[in-house]
Amino acid sequence: DQVLRITASDEEQITMLRVLGEQAELQVDFWRHPTSPGQPADLRVPFPSLQAVKIFLESNSISYSIMIEDVQELLDEEKKTMTKSRRVERSTSTFDFASYHTIDEV
Repeated sequence: DQVLRITASDEEQITMLRVLGEQAELQVDFWRHPTSPGQPADLRVPFPSLQAVKIFLESNSISYSIMIEDVQELLDEEKKTMTKSRRVERSTSTFDFASYHTIDEV
């Protein structure tokens, strides 16, 4: 999946984005909903829907950029970091407060 950062320029484009979000077959997911013109909206798009979504945005002159190229790759990286982190003996001086931890680790 990719995450697109979308910026609507007017209320009409915001309405179009909301309609896009309601298309069940695309399985898109707003991480940050479109609220007002000029404010960015973040949309997770599954790879099979990517081309259709980009065509929709371009055909409606809605500007976007790719915020996250591959969500799964980031998830895999985070999981690897967590696994490696679990093998390290815990103490207050070595605990990584910037990383996600399971409730058992905390």
